[in-house]
Amino acid sequence: MTTETWLTIIAVLTAIIGFFLIRIMNTTDRIADDVADMKPKVKVLWEDKYSTAHSPRQLNDRGIEILEESGIKAIVDRKKDDLLKIIKESNPTNPYDAEKDIMLVMKDLPKHCPDIVEDLKTGAFKMGITIDVVLFVGSIYLRNMIFKDLGFDLADLDKPSTSK
Repeated sequence: MTTETWLTIIAVLTAIIGFFLIRIMNTTDRIADDVADMKPKVKVLWEDKYSTAHSPRQLNDRGIEILEESGIKAIVDRKKDDLLKIIKESNPTNPYDAEKDIMLVMKDLPKHCPDIVEDLKTGAFKMGITIDVVLFVGSIYLRNMIFKDLGFDLADLDKPSTSK
């Protein structure tokens, strides 16, 4: 084969590969959009496994069991003042923002309090659940403990939001 034939073959193969790469990228973008759309729906489903679905969420029997047996209750009790300080720094102006801030601080608890990571792992393993579930349960417990310290009442969570 001549050099010209090889160059033609390489050019054709490059075009074919490029065509399929573009199709793959477009499909990947659609999949990413679908996953992003499903993520909040799945979150609600797993939260309903450990808490009531009505507002304000409260732990159900399984959530209470996790709270007591995973060790998250003791961790939150021990770290309450530090966590309250972090949440107050975000300056929530309404109950919805306060609850959101509490959930975010608890989600990031391993970053805020690296000394409890091993306890979280042990508790999650013991209960056969993920650390995210333990932190979610802990966030409801913490919210119930500190909501009044933030100037809010749990009953306010049912009222319409006036965002920051």
